[in-house]
Amino acid sequence: MGPLYLAWLFPALGLAKDPLSYLPDFGSCKSSSLIGGGILGHEAACSPDGGSIWEEDANQTVLTTPARWRFSTPCMENGKREFCIYASPDFANGRGIMMLTTPQRAGEVERSHVFTAPEVYAAMTNLNAETSDRWRVEAVPGKGMGLIATRNLQVGDHIMSTTPSVMIDYDVFYELEPQQIHQMQGEGISYLPERHRNIFLNLSTHDGAEDYNSRVNKIILTNAFDIDNTGVVEKKEEGERESWYTVFPEKTFTHNIHAVRPIAAGEEITVSYIDPVLPRQERLQRLDTSWHFPCSCSLCAQNEHQRAASDARIAQIEELRAQFRDYEPTSQATPAMGELMVSLFQQERLWSSMYEAYTYAALEYNGAGEPWLASKSARLAIQHGLAAGGPKDSDVLAMQALVKDPWAHWSWMLRTKRRMNWGSNVEA
Repeated sequence: MGPLYLAWLFPALGLAKDPLSYLPDFGSCKSSSLIGGGILGHEAACSPDGGSIWEEDANQTVLTTPARWRFSTPCMENGKREFCIYASPDFANGRGIMMLTTPQRAGEVERSHVFTAPEVYAAMTNLNAETSDRWRVEAVPGKGMGLIATRNLQVGDHIMSTTPSVMIDYDVFYELEPQQIHQMQGEGISYLPERHRNIFLNLSTHDGAEDYNSRVNKIILTNAFDIDNTGVVEKKEEGERESWYTVFPEKTFTHNIHAVRPIAAGEEITVSYIDPVLPRQERLQRLDTSWHFPCSCSLCAQNEHQRAASDARIAQIEELRAQFRDYEPTSQATPAMGELMVSLFQQERLWSSMYEAYTYAALEYNGAGEPWLASKSARLAIQHGLAAGGPKDSDVLAMQALVKDPWAHWSWMLRTKRRMNWGSNVEA
């Protein structure tokens, strides 16, 4: 299926001065601007404020679920499959959600636990808070609206949770023309509830836009993330891709944001858009290519000597990774190298990835027969992993198992056994 393209919208952002000015003029009862006919037996109708919505076929099975797709538009295709706009205005206690995907995949999402499990849906009731005692919204020079911490936050402190605005099947980008995609994105946003739509249209484009569809496209490009696993069980044909592109999140369609390092009151709260374990030039290139804005972090803005030192640290991190992942007797990995990895991550301020460094250190200590030092590093890996990846993150689960019983963990004395050739069936 393709990736879901997820667009995160922080609900606390203020509204534009006249956000409705960005909406197209649908007129009193115009048909959809998209080409193609109805799908799944739907017939066209008029929304109260103009524009096209689609009545559900009376013969269609009605699911007794907390939320479901209420509207869908005509579809577009490019010789292979149809892609349609699906909207659920009731999703997440009336916040709403829009998806651009195939009829098959929309049905699978609707049957997933995100739409069908009452406890999951009920948990969304208190999400998308517009105010908080932990942050405020204000203009940040050169960036638009941003979140500013109003009190000191520690590692693991919850900042906010929000549900997706937009989900776009990644196959859309492979199978439709850009003009078709822009049309569908623009019309799809009109199906969000008015307040949510206004918040979306107030998000940053970074460099403005000429018209409504262009603005919607730039907002998505600037604010979206790739999500590989939505928790939807799908039967995939050979060669099909697996992700989504979104302005959204995890298996509960909820983006939970926690502090991954101490944040001081008055400091801007930021999110890393890319893997930060990259040389400076590659970071700049990826941000420009995918999100069309420059890196503004302090590491990117350093003088040439500091930039060179930073790139050298990144290169050494990659060298250490190769040794840690090598469980042949010839690997040079040691606990001291694990501590060096932690230090390099700290120097590079790789706070969102600190759990990785502590995990390597824990495995090396345990592999050398140092259970208590292994447990110390594992505890730190759990602390940072819970903040960055959540309780089901694979590294968090692995470190919890190590802490529970270092001697029963697969890594116990592994390096020593390999190097001393103790036993013939030692597995990493």
